[in-house]
Amino acid sequence: MQKRLPKWGMGFMVVSSMMVAVYSLRFAGAPFGHWGLIDQGIRDVITHVPVRALTHMLVAPLALLLGGLQFLPGLRARHPKVHRYVGRIYVASCVIAGIGALATAPHASGGPIAGLGFGILAVLWIGATLGGWWAAVRCEFELHRLFMRLSYAMTFSAVTLRLQIPIGFMLGYASYSAMSVWLAYTSWIPNVVAVGVYSALERRRQNSRGIVLSQAVDGAAG
Repeated sequence: MQKRLPKWGMGFMVVSSMMVAVYSLRFAGAPFGHWGLIDQGIRDVITHVPVRALTHMLVAPLALLLGGLQFLPGLRARHPKVHRYVGRIYVASCVIAGIGALATAPHASGGPIAGLGFGILAVLWIGATLGGWWAAVRCEFELHRLFMRLSYAMTFSAVTLRLQIPIGFMLGYASYSAMSVWLAYTSWIPNVVAVGVYSALERRRQNSRGIVLSQAVDGAAG
C-alpha cells in the first residue's frame, strides 16, 4: 500500500490537471460571444478586462497540464532534454498567466477580499516559478525541486478550487463569485502547506539515512 499510494497520488494529479485544463477551454469561446458554462460573475470580469482575464484563463491551463507531467520520474530520468524544454514552457506559461492574474485580481468577481487573495497567489506563483528556474540555471537542484513543488502547488490551485466549489454550494452560496471570498485562499494555501510539510519530512528522512550511512562507514572502517 505504501508503494502504491504515491503512484495513485501521481495519477490523480495528472488526470485531474488534464480534466481541468480541458474544461478551461470553454474560455476560448468568450471572445466570440460563447459563454456556456461560464459563471456570470466571471463573465462580467472578462467583459470588463478581457485581455488581462483571458491571458490568465487561457494560458494557465497550459501550465497546469505541463507542470503535472514534469513530476513523472520516467520523464526526468529517460528524457532529461524533454524535461528541460517542457520546463521552460511551463515557466513561461506560469509567468504570463501569473501577470494576467495579478492584473485581473483588482477586478475579481468576489470583491476586494477575493481580489487580495488571488493577488497574493499570483505574486507568490510568479516568484516561486522564477526561483525554481533560477535555481536550475545555477545547478542548485535541491532548491530547484523545492521551488517547483511550491510553484505547482499554486498552479494546482485550479484543481483544488474546483473541488471545493461543491462544498460552497452545500454551505448555501449561490454562485462561484459569492464563495470566491474564501476560495481565493483555501484553493492554494493548503497545497503550499502540504508541500512544505512533505519537503521537510523528506529532508529529515534524507538526513537520517545520511547519518546511518555515515555510522555504517565509520563502523566498517573501525
